[in-house]
Amino acid sequence: MRSRLRLLGALAVVAARAHAAEPPPLSELTQLQDAAIAANPDLDARRAAIQEIAERAAVAGAWVDPVVSVEYSNAPVSTWSIADHPMAGVQLRVQQALRPPQWSARRRAPGEHEAQARGHTLSDAELSLRAAVARAYWSLHRTRLLREVTVAHIARTEELLEIVVARYKVGAVGQHAVLRLEVLRDRLTDNLADFDRTEREHAAALARALGQGAAPPVLARDTIAVSAPPEAVDWRALAERDRPALDALDERIAAEQAGVALAETEALPDPVVWAGYRVRVAATETDPGTDFVSVGVGVPLPLGSGRMAGGERQARLSAVARLAAERRAMLDAIAAEGETALARWQRSADRAKTYTDVLIPAATSALQTTQADFATGRADFASLFEAEVALLDLERAVIEATIDTHVQHAETTALVGANIGGSP
Repeated sequence: MRSRLRLLGALAVVAARAHAAEPPPLSELTQLQDAAIAANPDLDARRAAIQEIAERAAVAGAWVDPVVSVEYSNAPVSTWSIADHPMAGVQLRVQQALRPPQWSARRRAPGEHEAQARGHTLSDAELSLRAAVARAYWSLHRTRLLREVTVAHIARTEELLEIVVARYKVGAVGQHAVLRLEVLRDRLTDNLADFDRTEREHAAALARALGQGAAPPVLARDTIAVSAPPEAVDWRALAERDRPALDALDERIAAEQAGVALAETEALPDPVVWAGYRVRVAATETDPGTDFVSVGVGVPLPLGSGRMAGGERQARLSAVARLAAERRAMLDAIAAEGETALARWQRSADRAKTYTDVLIPAATSALQTTQADFATGRADFASLFEAEVALLDLERAVIEATIDTHVQHAETTALVGANIGGSP
């Protein structure tokens, strides 16, 4: 009896481990998240794309190259010599297309804002990656804790089976009691294989987030405390302050507004200026063969280009309205998802506390009492079996609830871009 009571006490400790002690050090999780951000190939691709856009934006405002030309002109067809005709000569010419004032800065601005937007998108992807690593990390611990509880209940079932077999041999209980316990033991034993498979899945998810072929070993945690939720959160204010995805939309709106200014500038005609110098060698009595200089300017008529620039301006304005609507929709979604996550977080925390402080102690006491009554014939096997299964369900539920508080904490952190409470 004493050994059975010690085992019952050990089972209660296993059930309470999920939150009875101080929170585990989270430096391991933080290190895994930092390693994922440093090594994840998807983020490397995003960083390279940002550099590509920034390089293109830096040279977007460059003017077109000047044109230098050399012309051998007005030579007689009969001799092809510029010395045989006074109008023949060699013409040197330089031509340059001019841009309107502020054209270069306005040409660079959309690309610069897009590069900034991609930078904020990268930060948002890092938040999502941190949440993915946290989900895999806590799911790994959930699987390990559930396996630990299952192993303890297998041992407990084996002990109960010995007691019931002894009672069966003297005719105190029917064979169904033995069979039910054997089925429970075999089912719990089979669950161990599921836990092994699930652990491998979570380890693979962690390895993928880290950009590695295999995940680094994660230390086992015997004690995991509940991540305490905040009482209330202003989701919109936090997201406005810290969510990179909103900053990315702001930069894209700024890029489109810069595109509007650029389209207005592009509507202006681009004049072309040139200067030429003609070298002559032939001379006559009336023409001493003096060299000629020519200068000129040309202005295109903005017939088609003006219409194209007007269409581009209207398209950019429509894009500004679209992005502004997307931003409002994202804020609405953040507020709704945040309230949903917070409600689940609070419920999981409350459930873990209730199960630990009230239900598991009561279920443990009920199992002890039922076992004692069963030994003296004052309780039937069905009551003993139900008490055992009830304790198993509660121990599993408290682990699920405790881990879920950490998962919701990670989800809300990614949602608003900042830590809003709970464990670090």
